Parts: sequence; C-alpha cells; structure tokens
Amino acid sequence: MSPTMRLINSILCLATAMHCWAEDNTLNNPVDSSAENPVISLSVINENPEVSRHLNLGLQCSLLNYQEKARYHFAQSLAADDSCLMAHVGMLMVYPSGSPEYKAHLKSVNSLMDSAMLTPVEEWYLSTFLQYIAGDLQGAAAAFRQRAEVYRRDSMAACWDILLNHYAAEQGGNIVARADLLVQNQPENPFAHFSRALLDEYSSTPSPEALLAAQKASELLPGNPVPHQLYGHLLRRSGRLDEAISQYRIAQQSSMDDLASISLPDAATCRIASLSEVSAYWQAGKKIEALRRSLALTKQVQNGAGEGDILMHWEARTLPLRLLVLQPTPPAGAAINAAAKASNAPDGTPVKLVQDCLVAAIQTRSLAESGRLSTATQTLLKAEKAFSELQQIADDMKRAGGLKFTCFNRSTHACYGAILRARIALYADSKDIWQAHLDELLARPETRLMPPVLPKFNQ
Repeated sequence: MSPTMRLINSILCLATAMHCWAEDNTLNNPVDSSAENPVISLSVINENPEVSRHLNLGLQCSLLNYQEKARYHFAQSLAADDSCLMAHVGMLMVYPSGSPEYKAHLKSVNSLMDSAMLTPVEEWYLSTFLQYIAGDLQGAAAAFRQRAEVYRRDSMAACWDILLNHYAAEQGGNIVARADLLVQNQPENPFAHFSRALLDEYSSTPSPEALLAAQKASELLPGNPVPHQLYGHLLRRSGRLDEAISQYRIAQQSSMDDLASISLPDAATCRIASLSEVSAYWQAGKKIEALRRSLALTKQVQNGAGEGDILMHWEARTLPLRLLVLQPTPPAGAAINAAAKASNAPDGTPVKLVQDCLVAAIQTRSLAESGRLSTATQTLLKAEKAFSELQQIADDMKRAGGLKFTCFNRSTHACYGAILRARIALYADSKDIWQAHLDELLARPETRLMPPVLPKFNQ
C-alpha cells in the first residue's frame, strides 16, 4: 500500500472510530453508594451539570420502574433548565396519560421539538423513548436491542434492551444469554444485575443466577428500594419466606427515607412492598398475622390521585378478600365479614363491584361446603352479576389508563378466579371443566403493578 493510501486509510479508520465514540457515549461510571451521581449516563448538551445529572438519575430510576423517584429527578432537571427536552420526555414516561401533568409536559415537548439542540445520540434516544411512550413497546424494544448490538459500550441501551424485550414478552432471541453476558462484562453495573434478575419474575422457581443477580443489584444500589423489592419477590417464589419478608421491610424503609423528596401520595414503591409483605406472611402460613397487617393497610386508604393512593384504594381494599380466595378451605363467615368490612369500598365505585363479587364468590364456596346448594346457587349469581358489571366498564377504565387500569385488570383477574373456585365447589359434576379454566388462569402472568399500562403520546 502506498504512503498516500495508508494515510487515507488511517484517516478513514480515525473518522470511523470518532463516529463510534460519539455514538457510543453512555459509559459506566464508578458506583456511588450515595446515589448522587448516575452509574450509567447519557451525554447531554447543557452548560448546567445539574441538568444532565438529574436527567440521568431520572432515566436510571425509570429503568428500575421507580416512577416516583424518577419524577423527582426529572423535575430537578427541569428546575435547572426548563428547556431540557429530554427531561420533559422523561416526565411523559412516568406520568399517566391524560393527567394534567402529562398534558403540560406534552405541550412542552411539542413546542421544544423543532428548536432543541441535541447530539445524534440524544436524538436517537428521543425518538426511541417517544416510540415507547406512544405504546409501541415491541418496536422500542427492537430498537434498543439493535443499538446494544452495534454499540457495545452503550450500557443504558443494553439494559433497556433486556427490560423492554422482557416487558414485550419477547423471550426469544437469547434474551437470558444477552443478560448473562451483560452481567459478565459489567459486573459492577447494578442495572445489568437488576435486568437479569427481572427475567425470572414470573418463574415459580427462580434460577440461582437470578437470585444472585437480585442480591448483587441490591448491594450495588444501597438505599434504593426497588432491587430489594425484586429480591424479596424472587425469594418468596423460591420459598425463602423469612428472607423475603426481610427484603420487603428494607424496601419499605428505603422508600420511607425517600419521602423527604417524594410526596406521600406518590409513594407507590413503599405501598407495593407493604402489600408484598402481607402476601409473604400468608404464604408462610401466618394467616392471622397476614390478615392483621392487611386490615391495618386498609385503614391507610386515601382516595387521592397519586399512584400510592390509587394502589391503596384498589390493592389494599381488596387484599383481605383476595387472600381468602386463595385459602384452600372455605373460610368461616366471621372471616368473610371481617374482610368485607375492611374493604369498605364506597357504593357506586368499581372497587365496590370487586368487593361484592369476591364476597359473594367466597360465600358460595362456604355455602356449598355446608350443603346449602340452593342458597349457594343464588349467591353465585350475585357474584357473576357483579363481575358482568365490571366487564361493562372495562372500556372506561382502559380510557382512564395508567395505574387505575392496571389495578382494574388485576381485580377482574382475581374476581374471575374467585368465581371459578366457587363453580368448582358448587358444581361437582362439572368440576373438571372449571378446574381446567382455573389452571389456565393461574398459569397466566398477573398484570404487574409497575410500570402501569403505557400512555399514548398522541393524546
């Protein structure tokens, strides 16, 4: 090769390398246990370093589905510079569609879109996040996967690749292998470990690799409740119930520590940990303690619009009844009445329909067990009527979106299961038919609480 050609070749190689560096600028930073600096970050053009720092902390919290803390960081970024387009987009990721906050940030996004100065990497993330917000989960997941394969140092894209492909239920394409490789290549990246652990969230027997990853994520992110919540979930599914309860308590305490910066109505993560702890006590056979704690939670119910309030209104109100549905033997009348009293759902609300359905279905089992078949048949009709009315408002709940729709889906799932158990108890001759439907329902993954149903960008 001539000197001239060697020079041209060197220039081309340098140009290619510089292009890859420019595109591949989300790098690992040393883990900061104070959680004041991002572990992985997206380079942002802004003179104020606080804009970039809080934006990236918000994106990290979004990776963990720690929605309320993500909102806090995005708000801090906007307080430093209200023209930060990416922070407004971040807010669209963590506010329910149709909410006043969502509409305000959507307006800002539209007004800033043409004038914002962005790097090529920012532009790519902007368009992909908008794709995610618009509800194209599979398209966004595929985009992150492609980017992660091309830019191997882009840690943020690699984590979003695994998470969104998991949420889109695209378990093909060696997603577990990709997660294991990410953990292997980035052993001090807590989000890599969290991503790997999350892949086993629906497994009845989580793998040792997932348990180890969840433990490592919680160690690398001390003070963050979400890894502890996930670790507790995997421990509970593994039958290690005392350890699970311990992790849920750490998650609750960590969430409470964050309430200095997060408003109580938004404290969804703390509420989820409390609800999970109750379920763990029930699974451990400590039913009286589980019901005692469940009843205590129902006293904290508020009817506000924050995510924490929505969770308590739906999940805490119905939890005592849902626990009785899971009881293998029909519960006594006193237990049913106490659980219904704890629910105390306001008349004319969807939650009241859930309460009526669950109570009637549970009573049907008890009546059938005692041989009062005629009364049991009439009681089952009441449960089925309430369930039918729930189904009639499904479209309205879907339009409401966000966590309300998510909780509605979980409640209808529980109601249908309760009715199937009642039919099995009442109709002995056709027990096998209803048991097959129940087995199918139980095999279906229950709607996760966080993140809620994705909003629509074009609203």
